[in-house]
Amino acid sequence: MDISNPALSLDRLAGPPLDLAVAAAHAMGIRAITFSGNPKPWRPGQPALSFLWGDLDAASQAATRQVRAAFARAVIHAPFYDTPIVSPNHYIEAEAQHQIGQAIRAAGELDLEMVTIHAPLSVRGMPHDEFRARLVEALCRLGDAAAAAGTRIGLENWPYPCDPAELAWLLEEADHPAVGATLDVGHIAYWFQNEGVSALVDDAAIAEYQHRVMAFIERLGPRILHLHVHDVCAADLKDHRTVGSGIIDFPPILTALSDAGFDGLLLLELGEPDFPAAAQASVQALLAAMPAQEGQRE
Repeated sequence: MDISNPALSLDRLAGPPLDLAVAAAHAMGIRAITFSGNPKPWRPGQPALSFLWGDLDAASQAATRQVRAAFARAVIHAPFYDTPIVSPNHYIEAEAQHQIGQAIRAAGELDLEMVTIHAPLSVRGMPHDEFRARLVEALCRLGDAAAAAGTRIGLENWPYPCDPAELAWLLEEADHPAVGATLDVGHIAYWFQNEGVSALVDDAAIAEYQHRVMAFIERLGPRILHLHVHDVCAADLKDHRTVGSGIIDFPPILTALSDAGFDGLLLLELGEPDFPAAAQASVQALLAAMPAQEGQRE
């Protein structure tokens, strides 16, 4: 891992025009960005950061390609609002998979290395075994589409699946070369919250959080293709904090990932009001936490 690994979204980095955000990202050494498949209003002929690719006119697609070309690497997060890829309603499921397919299409058009997706929490009235089986089928279909587009799918840990055994089971059942994991280090908090824990009250609890991050890496290893990075506050398990401001110890995490062969992007997902300052501090913290390159190790 090196300076090319940290990535961020441009949408909160600077106000319009978008070239100010591009310049601000370059000034802090950022060489990678993310797009979003959650559609937002866009202006014809202007670049877009959040979109369904097929909705953009040709001029807007061309302008978005120019933004992409300003960075060495890029990824996209597929739509995750009201887009359950498993649903008892066939039409809703089909629309969800269509919208995620638009993110995959964008990845092919823009040379994006990853498409992060979410699984639904569950489906009311559907037995869990059936839900899991249908989710595996959906992962395989999306994996086929990703492979055809020259990209890969990363299933993200969030309220489901929140633990490494469940996520590993899904990936092993899918057994698709284009389907892996997006590890969100802040979403380990869901694991605790699912157990009724709302705060980490002592050093032992904080150590357990770190242990669970490491357990994800140990269990999933080379299946981890992409990382979502932010810190977590012990007092309330609030995530999306500036890297280095919370409880997560990043050097052993990045070392373990590097040892597993990871060279994906470290996407900063920050909820701080002053996003540029949080992003700058987080980039510096990540660079300081990265393991030395092989030739630099003693």
